[in-house]
Amino acid sequence: MTDSSRKTPDLWLFTLAFALALALRLVYLGWLPLSDAEATWALQAFDLVKGHSPALGAQPAYVMLTALVFFIMQASNFAARLIPAVAGALLVFAPLFFRDRLGSKTAIILAFGLAIDPGLLSLSRQAGTPIITVMALVFAWGCWQSHRTEWAGFFTGLALLSGPQLWPGLAGLGLAIFMSRSLLDEATAIKFERKTILTTLAYAAGTYLLVGSLFLLAPGGLGQGLATIPEYFGGWLGESETSIVQMTIALLASQAYALIFGLVGLARGLRERDPFTTFAGMWFGIALVLALSYPSREVAHLAWAILPLWALAARETSRHLTPIQNGTWETIGMAVLTTAILVFAWFNFSAVALTNPDPNTAVLRWYVLAGALGLLLLSTILVALGWSRESAIQGSAWGFMGILLISTLSTAISTAGLRTYRTTELWRSSPQVAQSTMLASQLDDLSRFKRGAQASLDISIVGINSTALRWMLRDWHVTIMDNADVTTAPSLVLTKLEDTNPALQASYRGQEILWRTYTGWDQFIPADWLKWLAVHTAPQGEERIILWSRTDLFVDSQNIQP
Repeated sequence: MTDSSRKTPDLWLFTLAFALALALRLVYLGWLPLSDAEATWALQAFDLVKGHSPALGAQPAYVMLTALVFFIMQASNFAARLIPAVAGALLVFAPLFFRDRLGSKTAIILAFGLAIDPGLLSLSRQAGTPIITVMALVFAWGCWQSHRTEWAGFFTGLALLSGPQLWPGLAGLGLAIFMSRSLLDEATAIKFERKTILTTLAYAAGTYLLVGSLFLLAPGGLGQGLATIPEYFGGWLGESETSIVQMTIALLASQAYALIFGLVGLARGLRERDPFTTFAGMWFGIALVLALSYPSREVAHLAWAILPLWALAARETSRHLTPIQNGTWETIGMAVLTTAILVFAWFNFSAVALTNPDPNTAVLRWYVLAGALGLLLLSTILVALGWSRESAIQGSAWGFMGILLISTLSTAISTAGLRTYRTTELWRSSPQVAQSTMLASQLDDLSRFKRGAQASLDISIVGINSTALRWMLRDWHVTIMDNADVTTAPSLVLTKLEDTNPALQASYRGQEILWRTYTGWDQFIPADWLKWLAVHTAPQGEERIILWSRTDLFVDSQNIQP
């Protein structure tokens, strides 16, 4: 069989993984409203398209590329998230660059793992996340190793424009390569030659110039690419509302499959002194330490640790996805038994998390849960002693794979915001906008009734600091002020719930709107965490605003009261 004939089925499987990743990232992409963090970046792109000169932040790649999307398409929530979604989907092709080192089966498993990973999926469905940085840096490294010098330069230039999270990613990867350089073989080691370096730098400079300036139409982005350096290192002097506990729980909850099989694979590889496993383990450890120790930490920073973790998990998974050599029924029976016990254990955990039982019942449930896991361990040992060690290990591994795969898909649906109810997620930026659809509908109804067209009334925003609100009203004539001025008689006024103004009450009609919800993660008690782990819901704080509509906008404003 020729090399090309072996690779053709692999390419089809990679294409299938990409199609799955793209579908998960694009379905209902614009359904959830943009948060304040997302809207900050989307507004910069929108202002560029409108011909303004906004103060750009340190993510010029996202801003410039999204501005191009807005120019081609209409500005919307979907369009604002399109570039991160495509970047996250393209990431599944990264294992292709390292297929010779990983092995064909491991590379395919890794591609599907990256496609459905809950953390990467969530970041791909949000505007302004580090997912573009992750894709660009990994592709730059892969293209360099596969001698695609021009593409390596292109992705290097894109990475330099993608945001401050380039630097911890580059530091983690660079340190891992440096520390394991004596273990890496010729296929993995990075080689430097003068000609290839100059070619790469030339393409990187060209990409930086063209993308960073939006093809010379917005040169302000060029300086912001360099601003990523002080912004990241300045974060070491800052503080974060995200605790290490939140980061750890986010990792445990969303990466159960990758953690279990990845750590088992790491232990196996270290015992066998496998060079690639050693390198991936170092990369994972360094990336995790950098993410947790960064004072301005966010859950999104864990993205760098996910890549090597999934590489380890994919290699371990490929060891168990082999035909059964002997003891077919014993292996299948062990897989069924493992699945049944794990399902039973999950039901017991859910009972404790959701029903809030009395202390005695809760203790009994925990004992039952521990007993079930103990029974699983004992069963595995007995099968290994009574039939064969291979049947016990392979059968239990298959059972764990099935349950953890279902858990990963369920968590991915939650983090992507695709459940029928709105979940609370550590991977999303907080606070979250709540009733923007209802507010937009009411504003459009009033505008169409009074003027016969949408977005034709003037709106005053009083004392509300929300970029998400400004994004929602991007097509309206908006005035932002600190105090309400009814002498100008604006058609519509938006104020905080606690801001009472007698003049508004006299000339306007008010409608209360739930605008933002907050999650007090740092105030969680163990019972809250258990419930969140089970169904991803949590107590929410609320911020309400009032929509004041001038009285003459209503159809009954001229009615004479008896």
